[in-house]
Amino acid sequence: QTAEPATAKPVETPLAASTGPEDDSNPCRSFTWDDYLQNTGAIAADSDTFHHVEAAHASLCRPGMLFALPWKRDTYWPVRIATVSGPLLGVQFVGAASSVAKEQHQHQQPVWYSVASKTGKSLDWCRQNPTLVKPPPEVRVGDSSDTADDAVLKSLLLGKGEGEGEDAPTEMLDGDALQPAERILEGGLLECCDCLMPYALWFVKVVSNRGGRLQLVWMDEQCSEPRPDREPFYLFFTSHRLHPLGFGASDSEQKSSLPYYYSPSLTESGRVSNESATSLSSSWQPALAGKFMRKHRAPPQHRFRLGHRMEAVHPVHRRTIQPASVVSVIDKHFFIVELDDLRPPSERQSVKRLCTAETCEIFAANTCASRSLPLTPPPGHSGHFTWAGYLASLPASSDGQAAQAPPDSYFQLPDEEFDFCLGEKLEMVSQEEPANTLVPATITRFIGRLMLLHLNHLPPLSPPILVDMGSTSLFHVGWAELNGHRMSVPFCYQQAAHHKRLLTNVHPPSWCSKIYVNSRCHVGPSLSKGSVDGLPKSLGPGDVCVLLEDLISRIVQAAYNPTKVLKDIERDPEEPRDSLAQRPMKAKFKGKSYSSIVQLCNNSMFLDEYLKQFCIRLKACPYFVSVFRLRTSCPETCQARLKKLLTVERLPRKTRPPRLLRPNASASNLPQLEQQPQHQAGGDDSYQGGADVDDDLASNHSSANGGAARLLVSEKVDGQAFLLLTLPTVVSGLGLSLSASAELCHCVWQLKKAFFQQFANS
Repeated sequence: QTAEPATAKPVETPLAASTGPEDDSNPCRSFTWDDYLQNTGAIAADSDTFHHVEAAHASLCRPGMLFALPWKRDTYWPVRIATVSGPLLGVQFVGAASSVAKEQHQHQQPVWYSVASKTGKSLDWCRQNPTLVKPPPEVRVGDSSDTADDAVLKSLLLGKGEGEGEDAPTEMLDGDALQPAERILEGGLLECCDCLMPYALWFVKVVSNRGGRLQLVWMDEQCSEPRPDREPFYLFFTSHRLHPLGFGASDSEQKSSLPYYYSPSLTESGRVSNESATSLSSSWQPALAGKFMRKHRAPPQHRFRLGHRMEAVHPVHRRTIQPASVVSVIDKHFFIVELDDLRPPSERQSVKRLCTAETCEIFAANTCASRSLPLTPPPGHSGHFTWAGYLASLPASSDGQAAQAPPDSYFQLPDEEFDFCLGEKLEMVSQEEPANTLVPATITRFIGRLMLLHLNHLPPLSPPILVDMGSTSLFHVGWAELNGHRMSVPFCYQQAAHHKRLLTNVHPPSWCSKIYVNSRCHVGPSLSKGSVDGLPKSLGPGDVCVLLEDLISRIVQAAYNPTKVLKDIERDPEEPRDSLAQRPMKAKFKGKSYSSIVQLCNNSMFLDEYLKQFCIRLKACPYFVSVFRLRTSCPETCQARLKKLLTVERLPRKTRPPRLLRPNASASNLPQLEQQPQHQAGGDDSYQGGADVDDDLASNHSSANGGAARLLVSEKVDGQAFLLLTLPTVVSGLGLSLSASAELCHCVWQLKKAFFQQFANS
């Protein structure tokens, strides 16, 4: 018997995120998305990006559909739907769009029809009652008699011609809801697949429906009562696990291509016949008709085999990526992956997930290393983890084959596209919170189809989580309030309420203690690392606007192109934010100046989130400029990304003829220089800036120093500055390990020695 995935222990916060006294002065209760976005300078993700939410609110009516409306008592005429606005339909009488009618009725107001009125009739009803179908005055053309006019127009409407079009659905004419999410019947039944057995179906009862997010309970073997031994769980109605009542016994295309079966125990051994399952559910009403539910295609075929090793996101808390292995191959479409655990059997904890070839949370081996992500070794593993050593240490399979890691070609990505952007805000379901509570989140990084999300209700230095862009646990800003879900407020509101309760906030809102520049973090492609190292490590205390204006001016001047950076952070005229202070700033580049208005945070309560948005605009680490000093590692693993930059694989470089170290050097100096062994330096020909540094380091062939040479070239370090490098400067400025820094300093010492040997006597 399989169970639903376990939930992690809730994270404790200073104040309950979603609760508080019934006092409007409580900052937690005063949270609104509009104020939060205004004060932090953030933007909300577009609601159209959440495809499952769009499917829940897609109207059954579309422009162009036809039905009949009464224009006077017991007199009808067909209309065509022009616009759809919720339960209101903008309609136009068929035939009123002719040129003559336009001239005669150009001032006519549009006709609006409410679905709740239930006065519409289908076109079939018009054919059955032709005596009640007559055109309104705006449709009558010329001086023809009513009989002739009606006959001509009826032939067009009820046969071929202008009246051609799709008939409006009968659900609309009955006054029912037009959106699928609103048509779900609480207390009705659906069929649901198990989380690990994709073909095992049984009945679930809809306990509650909030905007298409369903609370479900498994039914017992007799389909009479909910099972007491199974906890309720939540799924969005577009989930691939949910199917309409009767799906398992139907002959639909999706059902016929996959071997679904009914099983009360959700195991293959407990399967029952389709007839028995149908008779058990016959007394229940379906929660939603099949035509309103999403039809899912069969997953693509995979090539994974039992024992294949890979990297997988932890399916419960989704904060770590760990080595995993294929423990079961169900068929050509599905397989089960389990996180590796090397502890004794009595201490192991089995964590499994059902996968297909398009599952975005599994990767090929060494993907974390190539994408600068931390890979958490399996529990029980000791020492430094490498895939080569790990695969060699694993025992061979029963058929004598060694452990293998499948290639990248085995892992596919769905064709669905999304329009998320860095820094956007959204709401999501967190497994660390109660099931009916949503939390605010910020997009901080993209990794293929995965997004790194920072949960804003947690303390700022909490590690991010990895979520698929197509996950049905993501929602647009305001969805929780619209559908009656509780919402955890951002941490800054919790902290403000905590200080207010303890009476510890003695400073005005415009006062800030300190703002730190964490120069070891990733500074983005626009800023010079050397110039950033020259910035003060902190600013403050003082007024928030004054500190920000000084700091941002310094950061702009530390850019390779200050005017470009100023344009990236300037005020957006299409999104004015009155809650932010407006400050003019100026930047110069190559003799040209550029002036702009920058919006600054003026409330220390929102300063941390404002700085994150500022860093994201620079494409830097969200903690590059922060109200926290990072004394150890960064939650965004910046050190791993910098290490990836400095140890990039290099290609052989074309050799160059030796060049004189100075214009007045004589040819007699060259043989002495050539006595030292020379090596070819690898590198990409795209790095051609700073020729002096390239030539000075051309004799170095180590990968660490080769990567450091690339960084020195990008920082525009000339030969003289290179000779002045010391071990403390290299360790703190470049972020290299001690051994790599010592190797680079040894190269500097060799160059100094050769320089003094050549020119000390001249």
